[in-house]
Formats: sequence, C-alpha cells, structure tokens
Amino acid sequence: MDINLIGGIVAGLLTLMVFSYLLGANPLWRLAQSLFVGVSVGYVTLVILTQVIAPYIARAIVPPSNTPATDRWLAVVPIALGLLLLLRIAFPSAWPTSFGLNIVVVVGSALAIGGALAGSIIPQALDTMRLLDFTNLDAPTIARDIGDIVLVLGVICALAYFAFGARPNGDRPAPIRAVSATGRWVLVVSFGAILGSLATTFYAALIERLQFLLTLVGL
Repeated sequence: MDINLIGGIVAGLLTLMVFSYLLGANPLWRLAQSLFVGVSVGYVTLVILTQVIAPYIARAIVPPSNTPATDRWLAVVPIALGLLLLLRIAFPSAWPTSFGLNIVVVVGSALAIGGALAGSIIPQALDTMRLLDFTNLDAPTIARDIGDIVLVLGVICALAYFAFGARPNGDRPAPIRAVSATGRWVLVVSFGAILGSLATTFYAALIERLQFLLTLVGL
C-alpha cells in the first residue's frame, strides 16, 4: 500500500478523533490530544538535542581547527548552566542548582521586555506621531489625514481609559469620563476585530480539514 495513502488515512482518523470532541470529552479525543502533545514534545526535544545541545558539546570537546580558544571556553558556559539545571532533579533546594534557573529566568525576562519594547510598544508609539499634510487637498491626502486623526484620537482615548481611573474621592470630571468611555469602545472594537480575525483563521482551518476528509473518501 502506498505510504502516502497510509499517512492520509492516519491523518483522517486523527481528524475525526479530534472532531469527536463535539460530542463531549471522550477517550478518542483524549488519545488524539495525548498523541499531539507527545509528538510535539518529542519533536521539540529532538530539535533541541540535535541543533542546540549536541553542537555546543561538540564545539567544547572537539572544536574545529580554526576555532579560537575563547569560543571554546564560551561554549562551556551553557553546558555548565545546563548541568546545574539537571542537578535540580537530585538536589532541588541547593543554591548552586538555582543559579542556572535564575540566569534563564532573568535573561528570558530581559529578552521578552526588550522584544516588547522594540517590536511593539516603541513602533506603535512612533506610528501615532504622524504629520498632517494640509498643502495638498486631493482626496487620497484628505482621507489619509482623517485616518491619522482618528488613529491619534483613538490612542488618546484608549490611554485615557487606563490612565485616568477613579480619583481618591471616586469622582472624575465629565470630560475625562466621556473620553474614557470612548476609549472603552475603541478597545471593544479592537478586541472584536482581533477575535474576528482569529475566528476567520479557525474557520479556514476547519474548512481545510473538511476538504481533506472529503478528498480522502473520494467525494
């Protein structure tokens, strides 16, 4: 039997097992879920072993002929930290074993904050600082200026919803309440658009699976 046909049959059975969740949690769905998690974890583990851990160990033990001595010693650092993490299995409360975990948490947090600042917060803040062009009154320029104004006002209203909370006495000025209410609707529309795009992605995946099942049975 063709290997592609066997793979298609297995994929179709797994798809039906996942769809069986529509009838409620059942053993078939749990089996498909366990297979998915197990295969994902196994694949990630294999990639880490072959692409990260093994190359570092090989570079530290048998470095290439043109590798500087400093690079060889630097390759020992992640190996040592990895060994410290493995020692937590036998000595979970020892402070040397926590050193590697602390390094991972601190570096991961710093990378996450730096990525959020450089990839999201700063570009979005700079994108709201747009110049308005009133010298050219053609339709595209006017539409662009109106869009820029709406964008800036939407950002201000959304920030006002978070920044201008209740005063110590519980009261807020009427203009601040109006701007905050507008910012709330801006957030509602934004979240609705995000959920709509996610739903569209899910529907596309569902349609693709249904088409796959129909193709598999020859309809």
